[in-house]
Amino acid sequence: MGYLLLAILLATAIFAGFRVFPKWGADTFQVIVINYAVAAGLGWWLAGGWPTLLRAWGDPWVYTAVVVGSLFLYLFHLMARSAQVNGLTVTTVAAKLSMVLPVLVFLVADPTDGLTVAKAAALLFALPAVVLASWKADEPFRLRDARMPLIIFFGGGLIDLMFGWFSGPEHMREPAFRYLFTTIPFTMALTIGLGMLGAQRFRGVRLDTTKHRKGVTWACGLALGFINFGSLYYLLQAYSAVSLDRSSITPLINLGIVLASAGVARVAFGERLTRRNALGLALGCAAMVLLYFS
Repeated sequence: MGYLLLAILLATAIFAGFRVFPKWGADTFQVIVINYAVAAGLGWWLAGGWPTLLRAWGDPWVYTAVVVGSLFLYLFHLMARSAQVNGLTVTTVAAKLSMVLPVLVFLVADPTDGLTVAKAAALLFALPAVVLASWKADEPFRLRDARMPLIIFFGGGLIDLMFGWFSGPEHMREPAFRYLFTTIPFTMALTIGLGMLGAQRFRGVRLDTTKHRKGVTWACGLALGFINFGSLYYLLQAYSAVSLDRSSITPLINLGIVLASAGVARVAFGERLTRRNALGLALGCAAMVLLYFS
């Protein structure tokens, strides 16, 4: 269960970082690009570089990682904006509600994965849990407010599905492939991010030093890169090492991140929870227990 706990804690640290980067004077977009440079460099070093890619070339997960990696930068930046505008708990819940997509796919398409009574009850608890935990007090629903969470929902679900579907030993035939599988999306996001920064330079856009501190930006980017790489690597390790169905691991990790982020948001940032939010977190705990014992 150590892999599960590490994946949860590191992912929670990412969401918390999005809240504090602007307060520290860091440029969020540049932090994200630096983060991908660190994560990609670390991944290529651990994976063994070009020879490992040649051995894996032709496997379907390589091409899938390239395509999905193109979404990384956009979704990461969107989650950062949402955490700063909507709050840590709301953003985390919106991101982790995406667990519904891979769970449904695993239950339908994976012959080794089956729907049990405990798993069905956990899913029934999980859906209202994430909705109630993100419900702000006395605020009417507006469609434009749901735009960012909806994009995060579908994009995050696609990424979760990719990592869950290709994480088995039939695809990860070598230990180095796990590092490579984590590295390819980072490399794609870095390439796109550098292209966007280059376009800004070409248009004459410069960093506003009165608002952003270059040293803090680099420090935050370096730290986030190690955390981001670790969170995805331990997620892959959890899929292969934990003796649970994949349809159980996905919501277990996501609900754990929701609960941990809610605690950090309350203690570190003073975000208050309503009774509806508290009920949602309680349902999330119940769902995690059911999934563990299923």
